[in-house]
Amino acid sequence: MKTRPSLFYFLFLWLLSIDASAQTNSTTTITPYPAACIAPSEQTAGLDFTADSSYLRFSNSTNEIYESIDGLRMKRLVEEQAGIAQRYKAAGNKYWGRIIGTDSDHETAEWMMAQLRGTGAENVRIDPISLPPQWFPEDWKVTVTSNGTTADLTSAWPAYGSPGTTKNEIEVELIDVGLGMATDFIGRDVQGKAVVIHSIPTSSTIFNSARSNGALRRADEQGAAAILLVLELPGNLQTAFYNVGTSIPVLSIGAEDGELLQELLANSSPDEAVTIHLRLDVSMAEGLSTSNVRGEIPAASPNAERVIIVAHRDAYFEGASDNASGVATALELMRFFGQKPKEQRTHSIEVIGTPGHHNLARTGHTWLYDNRASILDNTALIINAEHTAHALIDRFGPELCSTNSIGPFSWRINGSSKLMEITLQAFDDFGIPRWTETGGPTGEIATIFNLAPSIVLMHAGVLLHTNIETAEAIPAASLVATTRAYAKIIDRINNLSYSELSSN
Repeated sequence: MKTRPSLFYFLFLWLLSIDASAQTNSTTTITPYPAACIAPSEQTAGLDFTADSSYLRFSNSTNEIYESIDGLRMKRLVEEQAGIAQRYKAAGNKYWGRIIGTDSDHETAEWMMAQLRGTGAENVRIDPISLPPQWFPEDWKVTVTSNGTTADLTSAWPAYGSPGTTKNEIEVELIDVGLGMATDFIGRDVQGKAVVIHSIPTSSTIFNSARSNGALRRADEQGAAAILLVLELPGNLQTAFYNVGTSIPVLSIGAEDGELLQELLANSSPDEAVTIHLRLDVSMAEGLSTSNVRGEIPAASPNAERVIIVAHRDAYFEGASDNASGVATALELMRFFGQKPKEQRTHSIEVIGTPGHHNLARTGHTWLYDNRASILDNTALIINAEHTAHALIDRFGPELCSTNSIGPFSWRINGSSKLMEITLQAFDDFGIPRWTETGGPTGEIATIFNLAPSIVLMHAGVLLHTNIETAEAIPAASLVATTRAYAKIIDRINNLSYSELSSN
């Protein structure tokens, strides 16, 4: 049986219409809110984020001793590291960030040394590292032509380690194979063509469907001339992928550029193929060097066990979360413990600002493993300060949306049940959102994670390795939560020995 709307219902609708009309005709100027939801591109720029004061916070009066750990000070450190990357870009470097072996790497090292001295750290130094030949994309350009019309794919970005085109431009037919599943290749001839593969991010940009389903390998093995990997996130982001291990050029492109290619393919005439013009100039630079940045806050006893904080310094683009946030956390921890009277320091606190793993040799991983004997000697705990802060980014239809919440973290703990209890309680005390169960990557300390009691707390969201992972995306509230939790963990293990912290 159908029911009729009541008279009250129609009256309610009429009142709403009057209110809407009044608002429309009002002369009052309404200040618009920031465009929190947007499809980021060259035309729209990046996301707008709420003020630091608006982020949700977790209050606990029992943790007042950690209030000197300052989120806004750490955010300034993030901004200064972002500035180093931006200066390197402004100097004319198309492939930019805090890239290992470059001027931006050396400037970051000098900057971190100065910051460490300002925290009160002692024995601040640089450990030089000679680098093997380094992969560098010097220049690249991708254009598409269809029915006499040519357009640039402005979001194109080379995947790390991708082969180049040996200083020549290749001109090849374009073909789209969807997600690149095995069934997508059935009956498709990709030999000698530029293959478009659409990849769906799974929690973050570098963890995506093309990586997990073997699409890149499939296209390479079937004779493709090049691969354009469309990251299916709103907008037209530039994204830096890790080494994809192919024998052909691979470049990522944004969703808007991918949509353009689909439109051209759908509307192309049967007798005229859509073609791609691609040039990727790559060199292997020799004779470069990098470094670790070291410093320590000594304990009361010269024989005291150590807590080592590892924070890799390198980054793609501004790399505000990955890993300017981690470096800021490491520096603030050194400041906090450096202000304690020496007689109250049970552990020495040491920092290693490594050159990172965003390179073919995975230099940071390799150095930590090769020097594991000295690193692990008398070490009670290793903390990997990596991706320690980020705003929560949501997705709504064709847009990305910033929020006033802290982004969630994956976590790993290698150690005893007591270390697990202390760590998770500290995370809870400071309201750190995280996966219910342990998991996720171990990051820079991957090669030594299982060799000593270790803690990893890491955010790897949708902006990771993109050109809009900017300092604005890093809330002071998130930096505070992680850094205060780490400080409390270090305090809580003061009366515990290595054997009590270790799972062995």
